[in-house]
Amino acid sequence: MRIKETILCGILAIAFVSGVHPPWVDAQETAYPTKPVTILVPFPPGGFLDLGARSISDSLSKELKVPVIVENRAGGAGLVGSTAFLSTKPDGHTVLAASGAAVISTVQLSRTPPFDPRKDLLPLAYLGDAPCVMAVGKNIPVNSFNEFVQYAKSNPGKLRGAISGLGGEAHIMYESIVRDAKIESKLVPYPGISGVITGILGGHLDWWCGTMPGVLPYHKSGDMKILLLTRRAPELAGIPSAADVGFPDISVNVWMGLFAHPKTPKPVQDRLVAAVSRAVKDPGISKKLSDAGFTLAYKPPAELVKLINEHWAIYARVIKEANIKVD
Repeated sequence: MRIKETILCGILAIAFVSGVHPPWVDAQETAYPTKPVTILVPFPPGGFLDLGARSISDSLSKELKVPVIVENRAGGAGLVGSTAFLSTKPDGHTVLAASGAAVISTVQLSRTPPFDPRKDLLPLAYLGDAPCVMAVGKNIPVNSFNEFVQYAKSNPGKLRGAISGLGGEAHIMYESIVRDAKIESKLVPYPGISGVITGILGGHLDWWCGTMPGVLPYHKSGDMKILLLTRRAPELAGIPSAADVGFPDISVNVWMGLFAHPKTPKPVQDRLVAAVSRAVKDPGISKKLSDAGFTLAYKPPAELVKLINEHWAIYARVIKEANIKVD
């Protein structure tokens, strides 16, 4: 028995020194997944990322052949959940569904940034985006963005505007509108979208910036009026983009990307990338996301890396110029 153990140890030693792993070692590394996979969403249920994660979970489960569940861990406009993700085991059984707010703007706004998305996250796929929207309550006597600007200037400092979550894309859109349109408004931040909806419907708030899933039902019912989008959307063909009305810098969309822990083994990373690329081909996903105002536009990891680098610079500029502070 000792002779066999000695031979086995010798083989392992030679293999690892030479850089060649025995086949049974590779098999252990690629034995993935061995349990359910969790998509960690750093926002409350019902929001844009939550809808996106739940839309793809069933198809991803079929590809990985294990249950894929969605876990919400909200707080700090996405920063709490994103930071917690980095403390999970780097075995590919937990992935992060994140947006620019969760991994860029809130990091830049933090006095002590907990991580840097450009090096501390492992991109798996870019899934697409949705425009941010600017809407007013039905009692505000305006029907276009330009009318809103004039109304705001005629009532300096009297308007009450809202966002759900400091430091997110909606916050950046709000501050960009105030800055670029040169209006005065009192910002009323809420921890979640439900408070904003209640305030708008009750007449306690005048306008707000948010994501399409949250406001679209109320726009259709006539209880709110969407006046502006950060980009054109097929679901709202008659609503102009910011560029259409002369404000091209108001351009922050809410995108969704999937990430793995930076220390995830390469075989597991490759398995996840391949599974996601196949899962997004399910036609049912596109329909679900489109109904929520999300445009599915899959891109491989390298494109997500490029987007993060580009948006890091864009967000930093807007935060500085608008003097956005959350601490």
